Amino acid sequence: MAEGKFEPGRGFGEGLFADGGEGVRALVEEVVQALIGTEADKHFGVPWNAKGLPRPNGYRNGLKGRELRTRMGTLKLRLPQARNGSFFPSCLERWQTSEQALAATLGEMVIKGVSTRKVSQLAEAMLGVAVSASTVSNLVKAIEPKVNAFRERPLGTYRYLLVDARFDKVRENHRVMSRAFLWAAGVTPDGQREVLGWLDWSSETGRAWAELFRMLKERGLTGVELVVSDAHEGLVKGIEAAFPGSMWQQCQTHFMRRALDLTRETDKTALCEDLRMILQASSRERAEEEKALLEKHWGKKYPKLVAYLEDHFDSVLAVLNLPAGHRKRLRTTNHVERVNQELKRRGRTVRIWPNPASRDRLYGALLMEQHERWVGITWLKQEGA
Repeated sequence: MAEGKFEPGRGFGEGLFADGGEGVRALVEEVVQALIGTEADKHFGVPWNAKGLPRPNGYRNGLKGRELRTRMGTLKLRLPQARNGSFFPSCLERWQTSEQALAATLGEMVIKGVSTRKVSQLAEAMLGVAVSASTVSNLVKAIEPKVNAFRERPLGTYRYLLVDARFDKVRENHRVMSRAFLWAAGVTPDGQREVLGWLDWSSETGRAWAELFRMLKERGLTGVELVVSDAHEGLVKGIEAAFPGSMWQQCQTHFMRRALDLTRETDKTALCEDLRMILQASSRERAEEEKALLEKHWGKKYPKLVAYLEDHFDSVLAVLNLPAGHRKRLRTTNHVERVNQELKRRGRTVRIWPNPASRDRLYGALLMEQHERWVGITWLKQEGA
């Protein structure tokens, strides 16, 4: 895979540390090659291109190709040769007994963006080789173009958008702050899901969402009929400005949660069932009937709930304007929130991100990985299929 070029189906494989996948094989190949180079410099006492310096452990004599078979595919490596004496990287010896753990270590080391000290400790524990700051920097430079190429790839027609945000503690300008990570998924006219893009921002504001939508449209995003999200005020305004004429589906899970906050604990179960009858109605007319029954039964006791339902009635039932087979999956943002939970799980070891770029790098790589899982899978069937 050419550096800096994204090709669908050839990104980070079926999971960053899973078997198979050209992207993860190429990543591990780059990391192992860099570690071999670092260990060779240490062994020979001087860098590869140094001139006029003493060489206590002999002279290099070119590179020899070596294939290493792994669960991720065959790595094509280049081992430095010694003119007198011998050199064999200790990291390859370690590989034979801990390949799976080593693969995970390599991925974490390159992408997560933890401190150089922690990276060195992690690599040394697994490989017996300390990794310098310059080596880590070079590895990051090698992987970032691939992620950026994916994020900047041209887009096309997407019938539906699902958007969400998450927050993490990030160190910036010697302060620890909560920063927003906004991202969007799209559904193509033939019903396939894709990760479209993401944006790191200081907070979740209307300006932030407007910037993300602007970036997506500049890359060619068009044809949006409906956007699914929570009811964040800035987000809703951003959707209205970016996609005039499109429908907005308020996440029914978020709506239900806020509605039940307006009720007493003893009534929550009954009200939950009554609200569900409205939200899952098969037609607008049926939903109106169920709403009237709820108002008649609960109106005097919970006038604020009834008013809240009235204000949000159209937005939580926008899916009724879609084909029946599309409604269930587009009622909520649960689909993208599950991906958010995976981002949280994979980034859990970083209590405070050292900088915005490190989080952007890891989450971007993981979203690229998620996109790979979705490729070729029909999520919404076409009408009449």
